[in-house]
Amino acid sequence: MQQVGYGALCFWVLSLIAPPAALAYLDPGSGSMLLQLVLGGLAGLAVIAKLYWHRLLGLFGMHSQQQESDSETDAASLTTSNPSDKPQ
Repeated sequence: MQQVGYGALCFWVLSLIAPPAALAYLDPGSGSMLLQLVLGGLAGLAVIAKLYWHRLLGLFGMHSQQQESDSETDAASLTTSNPSDKPQ
């Protein structure tokens, strides 16, 4: 019973504080701006996910052995140099 009285008191105080009318206007441009904000955020998340895809797979433990061996051979081929490639 005490909660009902507290809720009624809060409603009454808030109704006295609140303005009688909002006098606000939302034009169609506001809706399209909000849509662009949401779609831009999703596109940004997709780009971040693409950039860090291998780290995300490793985080969830889905990194395969084939991908690890490919990255090791790529790293080894970049570090070895051919003596005939040096300028004279």
